This record gives sequence, C-alpha cells and structure tokens, in this order.
Amino acid sequence: MSLSDSKARLVSAHRDLMHAWYRVSEVWRDDTARTFRERSIEPIDQQLRAAMNALDAMEETLRRVRSECGDR
Repeated sequence: MSLSDSKARLVSAHRDLMHAWYRVSEVWRDDTARTFRERSIEPIDQQLRAAMNALDAMEETLRRVRSECGDR
C-alpha cells in the first residue's frame, strides 16, 4: 500500500468519524456528550490530522529522494 493510499484511507476514516459525530451530537447534548467529545473525539481528530500531515511530509521526502536519486 502506498503512502497516498494510506492517506486516502485516513482521510476517509476521518470524514466518516466526524460525520457520524456530527449526526450524534445533534441529539446527544448533555454533559456526558461534551465529556465524550473532549476525551475521545477531539484527541482522535487531532491524531488523525497529525498522521495525515506526517504522511504528507513522508510523501514529499520520498518524492525528493526519488528525484535526487534519479528513480522516477
């Protein structure tokens, strides 16, 4: 699996998670929901974004290595 495939899967999973959370949060609006969002959804959201950024950086590094080594 390529880095771009991995990133696409993460983007899709992130989109699905946030869409599902949006739908749930329309009806679940108590203190438990807030706590769940703060302790579960927000950390996962941040970790997924960090992973996607790391994959972008690795993709750029690989592109540069291939370019400099003549492997296109």
